[in-house]
Amino acid sequence: MTEPTFTIIACPQCGVKNRIQRLREGKIPVCAKCKGHLMTEKESTAHFKFEESLKGFQGLPDLGLRSDKD
Repeated sequence: MTEPTFTIIACPQCGVKNRIQRLREGKIPVCAKCKGHLMTEKESTAHFKFEESLKGFQGLPDLGLRSDKD
C-alpha cells in the first residue's frame, strides 16, 4: 500500500499554504481559507497530466545506473 502524496500550494491571494492530496482532471483546487483559486486552469491541467505520467514509472526496477558520487 502506498502512502498518499501531498502537494503544498501557497494561495496567491492570501498566502495560506494548502495541502492538496490529489489533483483531479477538470477541477481547480481552492484555498481552504479564502476560497480563491490556487492555480489557473492551464496549470491544473499540466499538473494533472504530469502526475498521470509519473504513474507509468512506479514499480520499475532500479538498474543501478545512477551514482551517488558526483
